[in-house]
Amino acid sequence: MRGLRLLALALVASAPPAMALEVEGRYRASPEADCEAGDGAEGFLRIEGGVFYGLSGECKMLNPVNVRDMNAQLFDMECKGANPNFQWTERALFMEGAEGGLILAWNGYAFRYERCPVPEETAPEAETAEADPAAEEAQPAAETTATD
Repeated sequence: MRGLRLLALALVASAPPAMALEVEGRYRASPEADCEAGDGAEGFLRIEGGVFYGLSGECKMLNPVNVRDMNAQLFDMECKGANPNFQWTERALFMEGAEGGLILAWNGYAFRYERCPVPEETAPEAETAEADPAAEEAQPAAETTATD
């Protein structure tokens, strides 16, 4: 029994910390960047599936560490550029900006990026319900019976 408790404790202690903030999404690298442009457009950063896609390469975001009393996390970044010989590792701090968006700090440099709005997708059921609200009223209510 004691062995199971130690194993459970070891598993909990080795689990990565929960995400302190939600960073996945698309960000403008410059104020002129058009959020409506497709994924291949220049001027954007994207974070998806634990990978940071920058202007000149991509980085795996590893070993997240929550920053106490801040909505921020530190990551070990394993990066590679367009040239396969160009690889590097770096620490980076990701933090939610006071006015929204993302603040990204690398050793000696800090940047603020505005988040692009997420395109709204309308579910087919919502379109049907909005199109004909009277149809919902015309449906008879389901009967319920109580049995003892």
